[in-house]
Amino acid sequence: MERTENTRVLVFVYGGYIMRYMYLGVVIPFYGRVLGLTEYGRVLAAMSLMNVIWMLVGYGFAVVGMRDLSRAQERSEHNAIFSLHVSARALLGVLGGVVGLIATFCSPVLSERPIIGILATVLGIVNGSNPAWLFQGRHRFRTPIMLEVVGFAMSLVLVLSLVRGPADSLWVLGSLLISGVTCSAIAYGLTIVDIGRPRISLNGVNQLIRSSTMLFCYSTGSVILVSLSTYLLTLLSTPTEVGYFGAAERFAAIGLSLMGPAAQVFIPTISRQLAQGDHDGAAATTRRGGALLIGYGLLALCGALALSPLLLPLILGEAFAPSARVLQCFAWMFPFAAFNQFISFYVFVPLEKDRSLALAGVASGLANLAAALYLAPRHGAMGMALARVISEGTLSLTLLFLAARFGLLTGPSREFARAFAKLRFACGVGVEARKTDEEG
Repeated sequence: MERTENTRVLVFVYGGYIMRYMYLGVVIPFYGRVLGLTEYGRVLAAMSLMNVIWMLVGYGFAVVGMRDLSRAQERSEHNAIFSLHVSARALLGVLGGVVGLIATFCSPVLSERPIIGILATVLGIVNGSNPAWLFQGRHRFRTPIMLEVVGFAMSLVLVLSLVRGPADSLWVLGSLLISGVTCSAIAYGLTIVDIGRPRISLNGVNQLIRSSTMLFCYSTGSVILVSLSTYLLTLLSTPTEVGYFGAAERFAAIGLSLMGPAAQVFIPTISRQLAQGDHDGAAATTRRGGALLIGYGLLALCGALALSPLLLPLILGEAFAPSARVLQCFAWMFPFAAFNQFISFYVFVPLEKDRSLALAGVASGLANLAAALYLAPRHGAMGMALARVISEGTLSLTLLFLAARFGLLTGPSREFARAFAKLRFACGVGVEARKTDEEG
């Protein structure tokens, strides 16, 4: 019975991913051909800003919330966690709004049409406040996937109906905002019916922020600065280079996101083995999961190197042909990113090594920022892509060093096995972290 239920969940997971890629397969070439290089670059810069605001409002709360929900039993406990997280996200939403407005008017590309930056800021706040983490923490994986599919369908209809040329670029953000608000409203409605209304209060918010800070620091290094890349390029290079980089990054984000379903396949299997007392089998399955991810990273590297010059001009048009070289540079980060996802979310998060993840994330972020500031003004899109590769490589080396220091490379650990048993919620964490890169 359990195996049948897991199979049904996997069908929903992969169905959601198929819909996501069908959606991206339609809108990416549509944007490239209808908006043109410069205006599509502006939209991609706005989406980059949106991702940063999303992560700022989220502040690592999703991981902590799923961890707490996995231990809660009563409806009142669920409501208390829900109320605390709504309060915290509302507070950080105000901060995110201020940051978004400042960033909009500081960017030469976005300040030409500030309404696009403002819409991106609001969209980031809406996405950062979405309660999908609550459904995942309560093992209701179907609900957020179904809502995501509804959002894709709604935004796709709006985009194809309203975006007719470069002057309509603001409707790209407007369509995503309408669908995001609608899906969030439905999600909050379902949650309120199930566990009650949230009680807004500042009590406990400081503690939640402190407990989430280490994971937020990791996200700052490995996600926020990654999401910031396109926006940062607007400050350091030309709109044309922004367009080349942003288009290549969209395809790189799709390749990275394909690693997500592996977490939802292997972690439940590991948890089942641990429940049966098969610790050695759980450790072996973990190693196989790591081998699969890294094997995929190598396959993605080869595929991007070989196919980029053929596919990008075909999909986006000849104006985006230089994006192929940028994507080939991005290709070298896939093996590093595969290793990083495995070691972070299969090992460090279950072991609650949040402080170590924060150290690794900060090191990666500093490497990314330093490389970007040096390379982007000199080499434009290629320089920013190389900075991403340097960042992922730095993160891999740091995590490998920390894993060796903790003795995780010397053989199966019973501490490791017990941690997996205690924190089975981790099956949704990797997807949450990578999903932000795919919007738009």
